[in-house]
Amino acid sequence: MASMNEAEPLGFARRLAGEIAQACGGALRGAYLHGSAALGGWVAERSDVDVLLVVQDGIGGASVRAVGELLAAADADCPGAGLEVSLVTVDQAATPRTPYMFLLHVAHEAADRMRVVYGTEVTGDPDLIMHYVVCREAGITLYGAPAGELVGPVGRGAVLRYLASELEWGVEHGTESYAVLNACRALEYLDGGRVVSKVAGGEAALARGSGPAGLIGRALDQQRALAQAQPPGKAAIEFARDVGARLAGAALASEAELPPGDRS
Repeated sequence: MASMNEAEPLGFARRLAGEIAQACGGALRGAYLHGSAALGGWVAERSDVDVLLVVQDGIGGASVRAVGELLAAADADCPGAGLEVSLVTVDQAATPRTPYMFLLHVAHEAADRMRVVYGTEVTGDPDLIMHYVVCREAGITLYGAPAGELVGPVGRGAVLRYLASELEWGVEHGTESYAVLNACRALEYLDGGRVVSKVAGGEAALARGSGPAGLIGRALDQQRALAQAQPPGKAAIEFARDVGARLAGAALASEAELPPGDRS
Protein backbone atom coordinates (compact mmCIF):
# COMPACT_ATOMS: atom_id res chain seq x y z
CA MET A 1 0.00 0.00 0.00
CA ALA A 2 1.17 3.58 -0.68
CA SER A 3 3.01 5.46 2.02
CA MET A 4 0.81 7.97 3.87
CA ASN A 5 3.48 9.25 6.27
CA GLU A 6 2.99 13.02 6.48
CA ALA A 7 6.05 13.23 8.77
CA GLU A 8 8.31 12.77 5.72
CA PRO A 9 7.31 15.93 3.83
CA LEU A 10 7.00 17.92 7.05
CA GLY A 11 10.50 17.07 8.24
CA PHE A 12 11.97 17.74 4.81
CA ALA A 13 10.12 21.05 4.47
CA ARG A 14 11.25 22.25 7.89
CA ARG A 15 14.88 21.56 7.08
CA LEU A 16 14.49 23.26 3.73
CA ALA A 17 12.92 26.36 5.30
CA GLY A 18 15.92 26.73 7.60
CA GLU A 19 18.30 26.55 4.66
CA ILE A 20 16.25 29.09 2.73
CA ALA A 21 16.25 31.48 5.67
CA GLN A 22 20.03 31.47 5.54
CA ALA A 23 20.14 31.83 1.76
CA CYS A 24 17.80 34.83 1.96
CA GLY A 25 20.12 36.71 4.27
CA GLY A 26 17.38 37.50 6.79
CA ALA A 27 14.68 38.37 4.24
CA LEU A 28 12.45 35.33 4.87
CA ARG A 29 9.30 36.30 6.77
CA GLY A 30 7.29 33.10 6.54
CA ALA A 31 7.40 29.58 5.09
CA TYR A 32 4.37 27.28 4.89
CA LEU A 33 3.75 23.68 3.94
CA HIS A 34 0.47 23.36 2.07
CA GLY A 35 -1.12 20.93 -0.42
CA SER A 36 -1.91 17.36 0.56
CA ALA A 37 0.88 17.24 3.15
CA ALA A 38 -1.06 19.86 5.14
CA LEU A 39 -4.63 18.92 4.16
CA GLY A 40 -4.14 15.15 4.55
CA GLY A 41 -4.09 12.39 1.99
CA TRP A 42 -0.41 12.72 1.11
CA VAL A 43 0.71 9.71 -0.93
CA ALA A 44 4.41 9.31 -1.68
CA GLU A 45 3.79 7.88 -5.14
CA ARG A 46 1.47 10.72 -6.20
CA SER A 47 1.95 13.81 -4.02
CA ASP A 48 4.29 16.79 -4.24
CA VAL A 49 5.78 18.67 -1.32
CA ASP A 50 4.20 22.12 -1.70
CA VAL A 51 5.77 25.14 0.02
CA LEU A 52 4.97 28.86 -0.05
CA LEU A 53 7.73 31.30 0.90
CA VAL A 54 7.09 34.94 1.82
CA VAL A 55 10.03 37.36 1.80
CA GLN A 56 10.38 41.03 2.55
CA ASP A 57 9.66 43.56 -0.18
CA GLY A 58 12.77 44.75 -2.00
CA ILE A 59 14.73 41.51 -1.65
CA GLY A 60 17.68 41.55 -4.02
CA GLY A 61 17.84 39.55 -7.22
CA ALA A 62 20.98 37.76 -6.05
CA SER A 63 19.12 36.39 -3.04
CA VAL A 64 16.21 35.24 -5.21
CA ARG A 65 18.61 33.43 -7.55
CA ALA A 66 20.34 31.81 -4.56
CA VAL A 67 16.99 30.48 -3.34
CA GLY A 68 16.23 29.16 -6.83
CA GLU A 69 19.53 27.29 -6.98
CA LEU A 70 19.00 25.87 -3.50
CA LEU A 71 15.51 24.64 -4.34
CA ALA A 72 16.58 23.09 -7.64
CA ALA A 73 19.27 21.12 -5.82
CA ALA A 74 16.98 20.16 -2.91
CA ASP A 75 14.54 18.29 -5.15
CA ALA A 76 16.90 15.32 -5.32
CA ASP A 77 16.23 14.61 -1.62
CA CYS A 78 12.54 15.48 -1.67
CA PRO A 79 10.11 12.76 -0.57
CA GLY A 80 7.10 12.02 -2.74
CA ALA A 81 6.63 13.00 -6.37
CA GLY A 82 8.76 16.14 -6.15
CA LEU A 83 9.08 19.66 -4.85
CA GLU A 84 6.94 22.67 -5.78
CA VAL A 85 7.71 26.06 -4.25
CA SER A 86 6.54 29.62 -4.85
CA LEU A 87 8.41 32.66 -3.53
CA VAL A 88 6.39 35.87 -3.09
CA THR A 89 6.87 39.21 -1.38
CA VAL A 90 5.08 40.42 1.73
CA ASP A 91 3.01 42.81 -0.39
CA GLN A 92 2.08 40.13 -2.96
CA ALA A 93 0.93 37.77 -0.18
CA ALA A 94 -0.87 40.39 1.90
CA THR A 95 -3.10 41.56 -0.96
CA PRO A 96 -3.66 38.69 -3.41
CA ARG A 97 -4.73 40.19 -6.72
CA THR A 98 -4.69 39.43 -10.40
CA PRO A 99 -2.38 38.53 -12.14
CA TYR A 100 -0.96 37.00 -8.91
CA MET A 101 2.66 37.97 -9.40
CA PHE A 102 5.58 36.22 -7.73
CA LEU A 103 9.38 36.30 -7.55
CA LEU A 104 10.19 32.64 -8.18
CA HIS A 105 8.47 29.35 -8.90
CA VAL A 106 10.28 26.02 -8.81
CA ALA A 107 8.62 22.71 -9.67
CA HIS A 108 9.63 19.12 -10.35
CA GLU A 109 9.08 17.95 -13.90
CA ALA A 110 9.41 14.61 -15.68
CA ALA A 111 12.82 12.97 -16.09
CA ASP A 112 14.01 14.41 -12.76
CA ARG A 113 14.25 17.94 -14.13
CA MET A 114 13.35 21.11 -12.27
CA ARG A 115 11.48 23.99 -13.85
CA VAL A 116 12.70 27.31 -12.46
CA VAL A 117 10.65 30.38 -13.44
CA TYR A 118 11.37 33.92 -12.28
CA GLY A 119 8.57 36.42 -11.91
CA THR A 120 10.26 38.73 -14.39
CA GLU A 121 9.71 36.11 -17.11
CA VAL A 122 5.90 35.79 -16.89
CA THR A 123 2.92 37.95 -16.01
CA GLY A 124 1.79 35.91 -12.99
CA ASP A 125 0.57 32.57 -11.70
CA PRO A 126 -3.16 32.01 -11.07
CA ASP A 127 -2.32 28.81 -9.13
CA LEU A 128 -1.24 31.10 -6.28
CA ILE A 129 -4.93 31.65 -5.57
CA MET A 130 -5.31 28.21 -4.03
CA HIS A 131 -1.84 28.26 -2.49
CA TYR A 132 -2.91 31.32 -0.52
CA VAL A 133 -6.30 29.84 0.36
CA VAL A 134 -4.84 26.55 1.59
CA CYS A 135 -2.08 28.28 3.56
CA ARG A 136 -4.62 30.44 5.38
CA GLU A 137 -6.95 27.50 6.00
CA ALA A 138 -4.55 24.68 6.87
CA GLY A 139 -0.96 25.66 6.11
CA ILE A 140 1.70 24.38 8.49
CA THR A 141 4.10 27.11 9.57
CA LEU A 142 7.68 26.10 8.90
CA TYR A 143 9.29 29.44 9.67
CA GLY A 144 8.20 32.88 10.83
CA ALA A 145 4.73 34.26 11.39
CA PRO A 146 1.54 32.18 11.00
CA ALA A 147 0.09 32.31 7.50
CA GLY A 148 -2.96 34.29 8.64
CA GLU A 149 -0.68 37.19 9.57
CA LEU A 150 1.07 37.41 6.20
CA VAL A 151 -1.34 35.96 3.65
CA GLY A 152 -4.48 37.93 2.83
CA PRO A 153 -7.88 36.47 1.93
CA VAL A 154 -8.97 35.66 -1.61
CA GLY A 155 -12.54 36.46 -2.64
CA ARG A 156 -14.98 33.58 -3.06
CA GLY A 157 -15.75 34.52 -6.65
CA ALA A 158 -12.07 34.44 -7.62
CA VAL A 159 -11.65 31.03 -5.99
CA LEU A 160 -14.68 29.61 -7.78
CA ARG A 161 -13.48 30.93 -11.15
CA TYR A 162 -10.07 29.40 -10.56
CA LEU A 163 -11.53 26.04 -9.57
CA ALA A 164 -13.66 25.98 -12.72
CA SER A 165 -10.66 26.70 -14.94
CA GLU A 166 -8.60 24.09 -13.11
CA LEU A 167 -11.23 21.44 -13.82
CA GLU A 168 -11.11 22.23 -17.53
CA TRP A 169 -7.31 22.01 -17.44
CA GLY A 170 -7.59 18.65 -15.69
CA VAL A 171 -9.94 17.29 -18.35
CA GLU A 172 -7.55 18.31 -21.12
CA HIS A 173 -4.19 17.58 -19.51
CA GLY A 174 -4.61 15.64 -16.25
CA THR A 175 -5.32 12.10 -15.20
CA GLU A 176 -8.74 10.70 -14.38
CA SER A 177 -8.06 10.91 -10.65
CA TYR A 178 -6.91 14.52 -10.98
CA ALA A 179 -10.04 15.58 -12.87
CA VAL A 180 -12.54 13.62 -10.78
CA LEU A 181 -11.13 14.29 -7.32
CA ASN A 182 -10.56 17.97 -8.01
CA ALA A 183 -14.22 18.14 -9.01
CA CYS A 184 -15.16 16.45 -5.73
CA ARG A 185 -13.18 18.81 -3.58
CA ALA A 186 -14.44 21.79 -5.59
CA LEU A 187 -17.96 20.72 -4.58
CA GLU A 188 -16.87 20.84 -0.95
CA TYR A 189 -15.79 24.46 -1.40
CA LEU A 190 -18.87 25.36 -3.44
CA ASP A 191 -21.37 23.88 -0.99
CA GLY A 192 -19.73 24.71 2.31
CA GLY A 193 -16.56 26.75 1.83
CA ARG A 194 -14.51 23.76 2.92
CA VAL A 195 -10.90 23.41 1.71
CA VAL A 196 -9.96 19.72 1.56
CA SER A 197 -7.51 17.36 -0.12
CA LYS A 198 -8.32 15.33 -3.24
CA VAL A 199 -8.75 12.20 -1.13
CA ALA A 200 -10.99 13.91 1.42
CA GLY A 201 -13.00 15.45 -1.39
CA GLY A 202 -13.57 12.07 -2.99
CA GLU A 203 -14.54 10.48 0.31
CA ALA A 204 -16.97 13.33 1.05
CA ALA A 205 -18.56 12.99 -2.39
CA LEU A 206 -19.11 9.29 -1.81
CA ALA A 207 -20.64 9.94 1.61
CA ARG A 208 -22.93 12.67 0.25
CA GLY A 209 -23.80 10.89 -2.98
CA SER A 210 -22.72 13.96 -4.94
CA GLY A 211 -21.14 12.12 -7.86
CA PRO A 212 -20.89 8.76 -9.65
CA ALA A 213 -19.79 6.33 -6.93
CA GLY A 214 -17.97 3.90 -9.21
CA LEU A 215 -16.05 6.65 -10.95
CA ILE A 216 -15.07 8.34 -7.70
CA GLY A 217 -14.04 5.06 -6.09
CA ARG A 218 -11.81 4.27 -9.07
CA ALA A 219 -10.28 7.75 -8.92
CA LEU A 220 -9.53 7.30 -5.21
CA ASP A 221 -7.76 4.02 -5.91
CA GLN A 222 -5.64 5.74 -8.54
CA GLN A 223 -4.81 8.63 -6.21
CA ARG A 224 -3.81 6.21 -3.48
CA ALA A 225 -1.54 4.37 -5.94
CA LEU A 226 -3.68 1.25 -5.61
CA ALA A 227 -4.52 1.37 -9.33
CA GLN A 228 -2.71 2.64 -12.39
CA ALA A 229 -3.32 6.23 -13.44
CA GLN A 230 -5.27 6.71 -16.66
CA PRO A 231 -6.57 9.57 -18.82
CA PRO A 232 -10.07 10.93 -18.13
CA GLY A 233 -12.79 8.90 -19.83
CA LYS A 234 -16.20 10.11 -20.95
CA ALA A 235 -17.80 9.81 -17.51
CA ALA A 236 -14.95 11.69 -15.84
CA ILE A 237 -15.08 14.48 -18.41
CA GLU A 238 -18.83 14.87 -18.07
CA PHE A 239 -18.66 14.93 -14.27
CA ALA A 240 -15.80 17.46 -14.16
CA ARG A 241 -17.41 19.76 -16.72
CA ASP A 242 -20.78 19.62 -14.97
CA VAL A 243 -19.13 20.68 -11.72
CA GLY A 244 -17.14 23.33 -13.58
CA ALA A 245 -20.33 24.84 -14.98
CA ARG A 246 -21.81 25.00 -11.49
CA LEU A 247 -18.68 26.72 -10.20
CA ALA A 248 -18.68 29.27 -13.01
CA GLY A 249 -22.34 30.09 -12.39
CA ALA A 250 -21.74 30.50 -8.67
CA ALA A 251 -18.72 32.73 -9.36
CA LEU A 252 -20.82 35.08 -11.48
CA ALA A 253 -23.49 35.24 -8.80
CA SER A 254 -20.93 35.88 -6.08
CA GLU A 255 -19.12 38.60 -7.98
CA ALA A 256 -22.35 40.33 -9.00
CA GLU A 257 -22.83 41.17 -5.32
CA LEU A 258 -19.44 42.91 -5.05
CA PRO A 259 -18.38 46.47 -5.95
CA PRO A 260 -16.47 46.47 -9.29
CA GLY A 261 -13.16 47.22 -7.59
CA ASP A 262 -13.38 44.08 -5.47
CA ARG A 263 -13.86 41.62 -8.36
CA SER A 264 -10.31 40.29 -8.55
